[in-house]
Amino acid sequence: MTLKWERNPRTVPPAQRVGISSRTVSLRRVFGALLVIAPVLWAWSVAVPPGAETVNPGGLPLIGALFASALHPALAPDFLGIVAHATFVTLVFAALGTAGALVIGILGGMVLSDIAWPGRAPVALRALRVVLRGVLIAIRSIHELIWALLFVSVLGLDPLVAVLAIAIPFGAQTAKVFADTLDGVPPEPLRALRAAGARPFAALSYALFPAAAPLLLSYSFYRFECAVRSAVVLGVVGVGGLGQELTVSLQSRNWDEVWTLIGAVVLVSAAVDIWSTQLRRDMAVVSCSDWTVGHQRDRGQAGAGSRWARVSALVAISAVIIAGIVSGVSLNGLSSPRTRQLTGRLFDDLWPPELPRGGWEALGSAVADTMAMAVLAMAVAVVITVMIGPWASRSRPGPMDEGSPWPAQALRWVAFWAARGILLVLRSIPPTVWAVIALLMLFPGVIPGAVALGLYTGGILGRLVAEAWESIDTRPRDALRAIGTRRSLAAIAATAPPSLHHLVTYTLYRFEICVRDTAIVGVVGAAGLGRLFAENLSTFRFPVITTLLVASFAVSVATELVGRRLRAALRS
Repeated sequence: MTLKWERNPRTVPPAQRVGISSRTVSLRRVFGALLVIAPVLWAWSVAVPPGAETVNPGGLPLIGALFASALHPALAPDFLGIVAHATFVTLVFAALGTAGALVIGILGGMVLSDIAWPGRAPVALRALRVVLRGVLIAIRSIHELIWALLFVSVLGLDPLVAVLAIAIPFGAQTAKVFADTLDGVPPEPLRALRAAGARPFAALSYALFPAAAPLLLSYSFYRFECAVRSAVVLGVVGVGGLGQELTVSLQSRNWDEVWTLIGAVVLVSAAVDIWSTQLRRDMAVVSCSDWTVGHQRDRGQAGAGSRWARVSALVAISAVIIAGIVSGVSLNGLSSPRTRQLTGRLFDDLWPPELPRGGWEALGSAVADTMAMAVLAMAVAVVITVMIGPWASRSRPGPMDEGSPWPAQALRWVAFWAARGILLVLRSIPPTVWAVIALLMLFPGVIPGAVALGLYTGGILGRLVAEAWESIDTRPRDALRAIGTRRSLAAIAATAPPSLHHLVTYTLYRFEICVRDTAIVGVVGAAGLGRLFAENLSTFRFPVITTLLVASFAVSVATELVGRRLRAALRS
């Protein structure tokens, strides 16, 4: 008898399994490197043309005064009262905006979900779903700050402006996530109830929603976490809250007040962050990094009945009711004759669209500035993530780590919380504030906007990537440690490839968001489509606003489609 040895298919390198040569792999790596380097070089050439000045020497003393006053924040009782009221207003806006987004998300998610409809949907419903998908894409392609500016032109400085500006774009995103979540639920119980003759609503109530409840509740609190940051951003338009107080203090150069307000923003963000993280951990559901790119891990036995979840749901419902009572926000203004008149006038003014001053050249230049700003911002964010993210990731100890000396453990503990704190501060301070600070020492243009967005996005990207890195399988690292490999070398060799995959995936996703976020810094004086939007809105050139909205929509959709194709290529 002759024994024939056959290699296990799992031990064969992926390139050999699919018939890809090493040369093809090398060419793909070179192409991937060019795909990163070429856009950065192009963006730098757009942002800093030859002979252009970037740094404003006259603004450096202002930056020095800003940081010098950090040791002496404003703590007067009357000002602390203002800060407390602004904090309350911000939380009210976030709570009501999230509640509105969830209503839109549930209704839209039910329509978009495939599993919620038995058999082949009617033609009218299929047409409605196609139209709804397009409408939701258009809605979420426009930043909430732009929505707020449009609502201000109709409703004035009504608190309802902030609520609607959060609820509408967040609702469009929530509807997409809720539909994907419902479609991810095992369909067998629902089919069994339908086959037994149960009514559609009863079948959904018993077989679909209970199974999806942990994920839906987890994402709802994640949306609230994002809504708090958006509520701070919306202060720029003057609707109130911490963002408005920050903008006023920065413009009047009351640096001591700025630091007090920044401290309040960071504390609120930290509290919401801790609450949301504890909820996800207690319910054993996905992390923010998974929600961000639409990936849901196998959650196993999700803690739908956990005490923390019940408390969180009770607190959330009570908070929304209280916020609705004390805030004075009312939907009656939407149906008033004055609102209908101003809305009709706004739609008449928006049509037909017109080009901005300078024609196609000015519009093309604004689009180029927007893309260059987003590319450079992501470059800054990636640098921040690579430098701080590994320290902010809580690596699971292996068998070789049990005997580590306590000074080394204490040092890692300090580095972990310091890194988490830095990322928290970066993402808590809104991009508009970072932009105002950057404009103190940089001339207006692409660079200050890129720096502001890069710092803000770096805080978010670092947190997402750190969460993803915590889920990496540590067994290869432990195996290398067991054969005598140094700790640092084993960690790099075993975790660098999957870490790089996570970094690239989340960077591509955040780039799509960053393109939309360029509107924020453009409103406060940076370049791009946001600056044109602010200029034309201040002069009431609404036909140009229509053109800019269409251009922003086209850029956002194109970026999303390209990013989706690249992420799909990475997964394959």
